[in-house]
Amino acid sequence: MTDIEKARQLLQEAGLAFPTIPEVFAGRLKEHGKWLFSTRDMEMSPYNLQHYIREVDTTHVEDYVILSHSGHGVNSYALQYYIVHGPLEMFLHLGWGGIYMDAENAATKISNCFSLADEIVTAAQTAEKLQTGTRLRIVGSDFYGSYWSEPGNKGRDKDANSKSPAEILTEALNWLKE
Repeated sequence: MTDIEKARQLLQEAGLAFPTIPEVFAGRLKEHGKWLFSTRDMEMSPYNLQHYIREVDTTHVEDYVILSHSGHGVNSYALQYYIVHGPLEMFLHLGWGGIYMDAENAATKISNCFSLADEIVTAAQTAEKLQTGTRLRIVGSDFYGSYWSEPGNKGRDKDANSKSPAEILTEALNWLKE
């Protein structure tokens, strides 16, 4: 069984949707630990969302995918799906697995977010408004706020913390399709 098949099976057995892993990454996705799959080496846990956002801002980062589940305490667990691919930087950090979380409700929200993310991954690769050398940034987090920004503008908008990951993904997808 390949590592991408292991990841797909793990999520399916947990009742979760599996996000799009572009073909270019499929053979490179490797299991790095329990609930940790990536096409790159990692020195920092994917739970540290801000590290990965800062990294893209401050260094040249090769395209990659990370899919993991991590957390701490009784209710601070999240599923992470990070993809940096051509003109797209998308960081999803979605609550799942805490003792006080409604697992079925969280799985439904994750499925909805992954469905929107799948459309975004496809649309971003062909969108004419995304010029070479620029990236659309999308951050969707149940813990740290959600926002998206057009290429060239990496800041959060004023209501970043008031929107859900699904709302942000929908806004970004609509912008891509305009």
